[in-house]
Amino acid sequence: MTRFGAVAIIGATIFLTACGGGASSDSAQSQQSKSSGDPQVGVEEFGMTDENLVNSIERAESLISSCMTEAGFEYVPIDPVTFRGAMDALTSAPGLTDAEFVAQYGYGISSLPPTQAFGAGEENTRIYEQLSPSDQVAYKRTLWGDNIEATFVIMLENEDFSGAGGCTKKAIDQVFTAEQRNANYVNPFDAQVQQDSRMVDALEKWSGCMRDAGYDYENPDDAERYVTDRLNAIAKGADPRTLTGSEKAALTQLQGEERAIAQADNDCFEQHVTDVERQVERDISGRN
Repeated sequence: MTRFGAVAIIGATIFLTACGGGASSDSAQSQQSKSSGDPQVGVEEFGMTDENLVNSIERAESLISSCMTEAGFEYVPIDPVTFRGAMDALTSAPGLTDAEFVAQYGYGISSLPPTQAFGAGEENTRIYEQLSPSDQVAYKRTLWGDNIEATFVIMLENEDFSGAGGCTKKAIDQVFTAEQRNANYVNPFDAQVQQDSRMVDALEKWSGCMRDAGYDYENPDDAERYVTDRLNAIAKGADPRTLTGSEKAALTQLQGEERAIAQADNDCFEQHVTDVERQVERDISGRN
């Protein structure tokens, strides 16, 4: 997974290119419960195994569909294969290499890559487009709540359900544990990787490389957090694409700074961390 394309989901929605009816699985919740007590740590989101993740997607999509039906709307559950394909698509930009992405968008935080207007799958898009403008607003609010960019795909890939609303939140609350829904949740597999002595040494070298480039950060998260905090201070909750005047000028300056930081980060990460991280992940997971 490329680090930089993944960050772009902070401000993006995703359009699923295909969608099918996902079968509801009554065993999904029990599988999820078993996983929370299972000493085995999976390599998927929230430390789940492949099976747990697929079951969770199926169960949540089925619950979302039922909730939308109760509210008077039609919603076709997105099948796990299509859903996971959409999650993978969030970590890249079509037609761009990692280097090209960084050059154009940095982390993709203040310079948002182009996105589609509606992100709930091809079949649901057709349903949505047949609605009146007022019903379209109601449809999105019923599905996602007030934060229409907090889609299930984005939140699951980002391992952060804090923005959930509407039927999506109701489904997430039933499928995922309270620990997983906590905004401070740390993926146990990621934690094992980060605590490995080889990764600790690699990240120290990354930090030294960044200092040589003029940036003082202990780890990549600090660099991304700096850009995010700056953006929040400038936009104050508004869509960055709507800013004007002095706020627009400040945003333009931040975008240039973000691209420079991300370029240095990418270079240092490739030089000191990428190969080490891949080996550590292989050793811990037992998978290539």
